[in-house]
Amino acid sequence: MKLPDLAKSAGEAARQQAAWAVGSTLFWRGRFNDARKWLPPSAEGLTCLGWTLALQGEREAALSLPNNALLHFFLDDPEACLRQHEASTDPVAMARAELLRYWAQTRLGERPDEAVAQAALATLRRLAPCEEARGTAIHAEAAFSRQPIYALPHLDHALDLFARFGLHYLEARLLELKAQALDAAGLLGDASRFHQAAAEARRRW
Repeated sequence: MKLPDLAKSAGEAARQQAAWAVGSTLFWRGRFNDARKWLPPSAEGLTCLGWTLALQGEREAALSLPNNALLHFFLDDPEACLRQHEASTDPVAMARAELLRYWAQTRLGERPDEAVAQAALATLRRLAPCEEARGTAIHAEAAFSRQPIYALPHLDHALDLFARFGLHYLEARLLELKAQALDAAGLLGDASRFHQAAAEARRRW
């Protein structure tokens, strides 16, 4: 029996929590169209729906939903990402926020502290390895923004961690960035393969 089926006889709160569990899992696995069918109209569900819309290119619709720094990362809007920087006492949330700030500052042509970013990744690695994978993707995108050619090992590391944890929500974007980095390195045949892989990942949405 599926989780939502088990919640049918429970109250509305339990049904929404079950729908959130299914919808958010589908989101992280990159199955955006399926996730949209499940995400409930709760605060967390609407937040995740905004992320989904952002990654599918529906910018205005995404911005009509709850805003946070991660949404603006997905929308590639570093200035808005910095405005949404969130203070927290939770070490995982703090580390994620530091990586988002690092990415935003890099995108704006600033020179953020690499040691701070590495400390944030180390925190995630120690406390929540799946969160480390998500954080590594943010760091890899920052590396690409700084210098595409030298971002290749960072992108490979992020893609390896995504494969390990079954994460696919940023797979198409990471593959596309890798294709562009290979283009910049003059490896046109390899770049073509990764452009095709990115297109295939988008078709799985």
